[in-house]
Amino acid sequence: MTARPGRFPRENALLFAACRLGPRAHEVASTRPLDWDYVLRAADRQGVAPLLHDWLRRHPDLAPPKSSADRLYHAYWANHFRNRALLSELARLANAAAGAGVTFMPLKGAILAVDYYPVPALRPMSDLDLLVRLEDLQAMGHVLSSLGYRAVDRPPSYVEDRRLEVASREHQWVMARDGMSILVEYRAEPMEPAVGQLTDLDRAFATELGRHAAAIWTRARPSPAGPRMSPEDLLLHVAAHQAARHADFRLIWLHDVARIVTRDTAHFDWDYVCASAVRLRVAGPVRAALEAAARWIDAPVPVAELERRLNRTRHGPMRSVERWESRRLAEHVAGLGTADLTAEGPFVWRLGAAFARLHGWRPRLRGLRWAIFPSREFLVVWHDRAAAAGGLGYATTCARRYVSALSHAMVAVAHRLGFPDERATVRSRPEEHSEPSRHLK
Repeated sequence: MTARPGRFPRENALLFAACRLGPRAHEVASTRPLDWDYVLRAADRQGVAPLLHDWLRRHPDLAPPKSSADRLYHAYWANHFRNRALLSELARLANAAAGAGVTFMPLKGAILAVDYYPVPALRPMSDLDLLVRLEDLQAMGHVLSSLGYRAVDRPPSYVEDRRLEVASREHQWVMARDGMSILVEYRAEPMEPAVGQLTDLDRAFATELGRHAAAIWTRARPSPAGPRMSPEDLLLHVAAHQAARHADFRLIWLHDVARIVTRDTAHFDWDYVCASAVRLRVAGPVRAALEAAARWIDAPVPVAELERRLNRTRHGPMRSVERWESRRLAEHVAGLGTADLTAEGPFVWRLGAAFARLHGWRPRLRGLRWAIFPSREFLVVWHDRAAAAGGLGYATTCARRYVSALSHAMVAVAHRLGFPDERATVRSRPEEHSEPSRHLK
């Protein structure tokens, strides 16, 4: 049986229930059978297949067909063994870094799976993300090289590399071990408030991000395995990553939010979270991420109080681009209950949303210049190698990019006007509007 496209209330309710930490029951009261093919595809894209396997094991009244149960079983154990290999490599890397006098903090899945989940197998990881002090960036590369890693090119920015801040650059190293490719990414600045590093064009904002990175080390908590990011800074990182950079609310990210705030609810410093979100210009995205976690998986988030605090910005009333971003994110949150969770979320032009982070006409003009005429490296990697062939190749590639972007915008408008999905057959490459989709972190 195939559910009606874009309308999966019972199937989505099952997935939400699997992501909840509290006792609230799932809402699947209906005689209609569940579309298990959709459930499994959605669980895979949302990163919650291991969670769903664990939840169904504890709720035998909703036993899936054997073929579906087998797929979830294999997904759980595949994630178990992959995470075990990644965490073993993380320990090896920590020992080597300590020997070289380099300190780092794990980010995203590398800290969440170990410190916030009952067993690491429940939290998918695709690679190891690390935060390194600015002065240790080069030394960290030497450590990885000594362990057999090789450097790989990072995704290019819209902006020429020489114009970017050193702290915001992502360094990527890869190695094959035990038949598995292990990717390590590290940076000196954990916040990624926009795609394409366009925020580097706002010097005042870049300075503020640097201060925030320094404060993370000051607020870090000691542990036997090394310093760990405070829960408040980790929450900011997770919320901004999903809502500001990806403009998406995957269930595993919402579950991350729930686990972070549940671990120490009584002592959680919401004042710090709100003040930092406003200062880092991600108040709208952070508010949307927290609201989504509270609304759909019952995360213990004081939504009403945060709404009041996060609406107070020192920059006065929200400007049009910020209002637009907040409105689109709010629509996205409201529609999750019946959305097709196997597909990309509603259209949120992430390149346009990046301008919500830029303040002042000079940074905005710089951002507009590089958005319209991105770096040659960006076009070569994500569009066409012909962009490297002189001015004509560059101009031709830019023109094709504009046509593709216009097609995507027209499809989005048609969809919002209620035209059937089958009419929206023209799709641009995802990198037209953002960096390419990354694996779950």
